[in-house]
Amino acid sequence: MTERTIAIGALELDGGQMLPAVEQRVAIYGDPACGQIVLALHALTGDHRVAAWWPGLVGEGALFDPRSCCVIGINMLGSCYGSTPVREYITIADIVRAQRRALEVLGIERIDVAIGGSMGGMQALQWAHDTPDRIGRAVAIGAPDHTGALAIALNSIQRDSLALDPVAGLGLARKIAMLSYKSDALLSRRHGRRRDRNGRRCFDIEGFLDLQATRIVERIDAATYATLTHAMDSFDLRDTDWPESTPPLTFVGISSDTLFPAREIRDAAERIACRGIDVRYIEFQSEHGHDAFLAEDATLAELLARNAFAGVT
Repeated sequence: MTERTIAIGALELDGGQMLPAVEQRVAIYGDPACGQIVLALHALTGDHRVAAWWPGLVGEGALFDPRSCCVIGINMLGSCYGSTPVREYITIADIVRAQRRALEVLGIERIDVAIGGSMGGMQALQWAHDTPDRIGRAVAIGAPDHTGALAIALNSIQRDSLALDPVAGLGLARKIAMLSYKSDALLSRRHGRRRDRNGRRCFDIEGFLDLQATRIVERIDAATYATLTHAMDSFDLRDTDWPESTPPLTFVGISSDTLFPAREIRDAAERIACRGIDVRYIEFQSEHGHDAFLAEDATLAELLARNAFAGVT
């Protein structure tokens, strides 16, 4: 894996603002000259180092093996892992526009697959919508064609927490988010009403949430979290025109997802298919909730290999 910081120059945002000098932090697995380019897109708190958080899909022997294809990860515009931080409101389309510019600097005019989970899936759909002739197929996992009311409400409450205190508020925001990332069945099985496993005077589920809060404060900052949740809220492709040249789309719903329920993913697939687009819906059976695309990535890779990527890599 090699990492590079790519300068893409000035970037105009959908809101009309101009960012004067934008950089994109990129990780490259494999040889871009191999002829098979996979763009793996990260979720809200992820980064460009795809193999670190998606080893079931990216790595030697995985679904996307750098020995036979080139996998590229790009840190989102506005994130805090090497790309330009942004304190303006940005959209998923802005994020994707910056990614395209970075790939152009690298000499990559077309990608074969754009794939991501959650906010990464939104980016994959935006790629297919905005530049259909530059992408072979898009796979959106746990991501519909728009951000629904529940997700917007949860993001809003999390940003209210950030406004109270940038550190403690970020931890509280993560606790709120985790309750939408995990299923009730999983939390009940793992924690139930048991006392804290580390001997503290609290329930085990409280200890779990405290741990998640501590970890997020070490990984990301409140301003980034606010910027990217606003970007997620902006996402809505329902009333836009899908070009006739739109590449094949694969939607993956997660059976136990409460943040973006499987029925919403299926509805999105059906809505776009009604416009004559080649769309496939797959349901991932898991009790892990929205986080299943990360927690059970090897199982997800097997599902995709059988239903979406046979013969691709």
